[in-house]
Amino acid sequence: MVPIAGRHAGREHEFVWAAWALAGALLLAGVAFVVVDVLSNLHMMNQTLGSVAQRMTKLDDMSTKLDRLAGMQAQLNTLDTHVQRMSGTLVRTNAALAVTNGRLANAQKRLVDMDGKLRLMTGDMKALDGDLRSMRGDIHTMAHKIGGSFLFRSVK
Repeated sequence: MVPIAGRHAGREHEFVWAAWALAGALLLAGVAFVVVDVLSNLHMMNQTLGSVAQRMTKLDDMSTKLDRLAGMQAQLNTLDTHVQRMSGTLVRTNAALAVTNGRLANAQKRLVDMDGKLRLMTGDMKALDGDLRSMRGDIHTMAHKIGGSFLFRSVK
């Protein structure tokens, strides 16, 4: 029975070694699978990082452009402030011009009225001038008669 027991013990050792070898092979296969999976994930992460780096480079260009646009926006805000001030000034100037226009319209109306009166006066003056011309001979005769009258002679 001892030889059978020795064989039996040898077979148990073979099974144990085979079980350990199988477990080691499975463990090695599992580790290899995990390593391959990790390396595959690392490769994909590396590619993703490369594309992210390219995108970041493009974003740097965009950031530079946005910085320039921010400067332009500040200039536009300043210009807008100036335009708003000018708009207020123009509104006040427009109101003052409206008042001045009203005064000029009144002055023009007075000038037109005065022109009409002057035209009437000019007509009247022409009529008076005509009357005086027609009376000139009469005035001359009267002056001559008055000059010869004893009442108007000077006493010397």
